[in-house]
Amino acid sequence: MPGISISTHERDEAQVECGRVYFPHRLVVLDDPGTFAMSLSATTLGGLSVGLLTYAGEVCVETGELESAYEINIPLDGPLRTWTGHADVCATPSLAAVYRPDGRTRLHGWARGGRLFGLKIDRSALESATEELAGRPVRSVVPLAASLDLRTGPGKQWWRLARVLLALLEDPEGPLAAPMVARPLAHSVVAGLLHAVDHPLRDALAVAPALPRASTAREAVELMEVEPETAWTVADLARRVGVSSRGLQDAFARHVGVSPMAYLRRVRLQRAHADLRAADPAQASVTDIAVRWGFTHHGRFAAAYRQRYGRMPSETLSEGR
Repeated sequence: MPGISISTHERDEAQVECGRVYFPHRLVVLDDPGTFAMSLSATTLGGLSVGLLTYAGEVCVETGELESAYEINIPLDGPLRTWTGHADVCATPSLAAVYRPDGRTRLHGWARGGRLFGLKIDRSALESATEELAGRPVRSVVPLAASLDLRTGPGKQWWRLARVLLALLEDPEGPLAAPMVARPLAHSVVAGLLHAVDHPLRDALAVAPALPRASTAREAVELMEVEPETAWTVADLARRVGVSSRGLQDAFARHVGVSPMAYLRRVRLQRAHADLRAADPAQASVTDIAVRWGFTHHGRFAAAYRQRYGRMPSETLSEGR
C-alpha cells in the first residue's frame, strides 16, 4: 500500500505532487509567494486515496471535470469556500463538500492555514458498490448531493468510520494496511457514504431483497472456510454466490444467525487459535499471529479469544512446542 509524505515551499512542486494524489489542477497562491508552503500525507486503499493536505496561507485550486473519481473534502480547522461542480458549498469541520466526476471544481481557503481531509473514490469502486447495494445496474454518474452534514444521523456515523483512515496516514504500513483489514474497511467507507449522503438511489438501498435460500449462505460459508486468508468483503462473497450484498446479509441473518463478516472473524479466530497452539514461543508472538489473521487491535483480539477459548492467547502460545 503506497504512502507518500511531501512538504514543499515551491508552488509548481505542490501543484504536481498534489495532482498525482488527487486531480490535475491549477494552483493560485493568493498570499505572499515567499511564505508559501504545502504539506501532504497520503495513501491508497484499494479504490480510495486518502490524504491530509495543508497550505500555510490562502490559495485557490481549480480543476477540470474530475471524470475518473468522486471526492469528499472536509476542512479540519476552518471554512473552505468551494464549488462542487453543481453547487456552492462552504465546507466546515461539520459539513463535508461532495464532488462528482461530471463537474469542474474550485476550492478557495486556507487564509489562516489549516488541514483538509480529502477522500478520493474511484468511479468504479463507488458505482459498483451502488449496484451491489441497490440491486440494479448503474450506467451513469451517481448524482450525490453536494454536501453531507457530519453532526447528526448517518453523516455523523459515516464520519466516525472515515476518520479511521487518518490512522493509515500516520502508519501506512501498519496493521490497518493488512489486506484482510484494508479491503473490507475501504468497502465499508464507500457503502457507508452511499447510505449517508442523499442521492436518487438511496431509498432503494433500504428495500428488502427477496427471501434468500439457505444454500446461498452455505456456499458463502464454504468459501470462507476454504479461503479464510482471502481479503473478503460482503460484496466479494455476494458476487461469488450470485446474489446482491443485501441478499447475502439477509441469508446469513436467517440461516446462520450472524453477519458474513462476523462469521469470517469466527473462522479466522479458529485459525489464529490453531497457529498459537502450533507456534514456537521463541519464534512467534501473539501480535504477529493476530495480525496475520486480520486482528489489528490487540485488546479486542484477546477479549474475543478469551471469550471463545476461556484463556488468553498468550497462555496458548506459551504452551506451544
